[in-house]
Amino acid sequence: MKLFAVFVILKSPDGGEAKILKKASDLNNFGFFQRSSVDEFLKFTAKIITERTSVGTRSSVKEQEYLAHVYVRSDNLTGVVVSDQEYSNRVAHSLLNKILDEFSKAVPSNTWNTKQIIMTCQLCYQNFRIQKKLML
Repeated sequence: MKLFAVFVILKSPDGGEAKILKKASDLNNFGFFQRSSVDEFLKFTAKIITERTSVGTRSSVKEQEYLAHVYVRSDNLTGVVVSDQEYSNRVAHSLLNKILDEFSKAVPSNTWNTKQIIMTCQLCYQNFRIQKKLML
């Protein structure tokens, strides 16, 4: 079971382009020269899945050898977890709930569309990995 990336994204209410607010990834399983391509692929996939998922719904989408789990809340705040196919759907969606709750507590919703977001919230991959182990 591998967790490759976690995204917090703001879905545009008018159907425009989604905005990545925070991203954490672990690309150590890929070669040095592949990492930037894989990172771009993960970002693109997360944004497209966010834009195509309706508000208030959850889904899991298979893309190549990856499985992207997405949850779009009613306030358009979206969480995306990209993992391998062995990663449990239940664990991924529980993780999305926890991440989005923590993010919305740490960052006021009026700053989600501003540059201030980078300074106000410090999410890191190690926290997600620890939570993943606890949820198993």
